[in-house]
Amino acid sequence: MDFGIQKSDVITGLEWLGERIGYPQMDVKGDTYPMTWADDDGLYASAGDPHWGESISGLDVEKFVGGPPDYTIEKVNPMNDYLGWGGDGPKPSGMICVDGILYLAFQNMLRTRRPPHSLRSQHGSDAQIVYSTNKGRFWVPTLGNIPAPMFPGHRFGGPAFVNFGRNNENARDDYVYAVSTDQWDNGSNLRLGRVPKDRIMDATAWQWVKAYGPGGQPAWDYSLAESVPVLSLHRWIGMPEMVYLAGIERYVLLTWRLHEDFSPDAGTDLLVFESPEPWGPFSLVHFEEYWEGQAVNPYCPRIPLKWMNADGATGWLQFSGGWGPAGQAAGYYRSNIRPFRFILK
Repeated sequence: MDFGIQKSDVITGLEWLGERIGYPQMDVKGDTYPMTWADDDGLYASAGDPHWGESISGLDVEKFVGGPPDYTIEKVNPMNDYLGWGGDGPKPSGMICVDGILYLAFQNMLRTRRPPHSLRSQHGSDAQIVYSTNKGRFWVPTLGNIPAPMFPGHRFGGPAFVNFGRNNENARDDYVYAVSTDQWDNGSNLRLGRVPKDRIMDATAWQWVKAYGPGGQPAWDYSLAESVPVLSLHRWIGMPEMVYLAGIERYVLLTWRLHEDFSPDAGTDLLVFESPEPWGPFSLVHFEEYWEGQAVNPYCPRIPLKWMNADGATGWLQFSGGWGPAGQAAGYYRSNIRPFRFILK
């Protein structure tokens, strides 16, 4: 597929080293799974519509214990006030640990909205961030005390924090970065924001890329309305993931596309990009049509940095699978993992 984007001359491809492995407990369900490697060595995540435990919609907070393929998932907090199916309830989009504090970004705070690109797609708008000083057992502010979303609308509707390692140890500077597409599935525009790491909860402290200057350096602006995309691919950018691989000193961006808007049955495509900076320029590493096959209908690919080897090239991909009746019956709607290797030049 020609996206009008040059192929990477640093990471020239992705090779699978084994087959998909579904989480062995098929009743431990959920999707999306933004995750972070915390200072206590724990791998924390949030699942959308978790379908197990006390709450079965909205989102929860979980902990992935151990390493692949024999990890276990523990429920940290059912988040019983975060309820509602799909776009009618809050859904997780990003998680990061900074100086021992967990931050969780979620979207759909104002429930159903009109998607910008397709009425059949899920909107993924109106994002908010909450934080926890006790590893997810209590979050501030409580949902009932949030008067309005930090990022109204769809431009930055699902922030995914850029993770740099355990407790953000390999951070490039004193900012925390996040990327967001403009629609949960099959969006078009990826935006990049940043905020001083000690002001993550202050909406007025966030900046976005407004333009590019000499040498491709970004100009930053406090106005989200004035922001420009760092990557545009019309209807090809689902909820993103970006991580920094210290072993190879590159940023890796993963995204995905449904073959039919908001369809759990028509199959998906996987897209992997890399760049020297979080704002680009982005080069294509890997495109895979009908990734994992139509039946699995995978989405929301993640690279848990705790599960990456020190070489920065080999590790495990984690992803979600088919949320529809067929996928549920087959056991795809749960955490799935697969070993891979980046092919380096």
